Amino acid sequence: MWGRVSMEKDDLKQVLLQVIEIQLEYQLRAVRHLQGRPETEPGIAPKRGRRRQSLIDLSVQILTEEERPLHVNELARLLEQRHGRLSDRDTLSSALAKKTRQGVLIRQCGPATFTLIDSTEDSHETT
Repeated sequence: MWGRVSMEKDDLKQVLLQVIEIQLEYQLRAVRHLQGRPETEPGIAPKRGRRRQSLIDLSVQILTEEERPLHVNELARLLEQRHGRLSDRDTLSSALAKKTRQGVLIRQCGPATFTLIDSTEDSHETT
């Protein structure tokens, strides 16, 4: 029972941090608008009117770009660097493992390490 309470607190903490992050983004846009500056940083597309991509979508994009297996810690770091998406290791690993069990796009090739199903990394290991 205590493990569940701890997990629920961690989930709540993540949700609260995401709400604060979104609130700060809107405040920053408003300040930039009042200053007559672009509302977003150069190279970062505004999020208005677009569906937010899932962590899985973004992870598949990163795995495609990197063309190699990635440990969940590295994937989480790249998600934050490239897409500004914060994700804790356990949440990301769980989501990726679920897709792996479903046989959708991703497979696990080592402990907490994932690659695309059509990846040629197996042929590199045997040569």
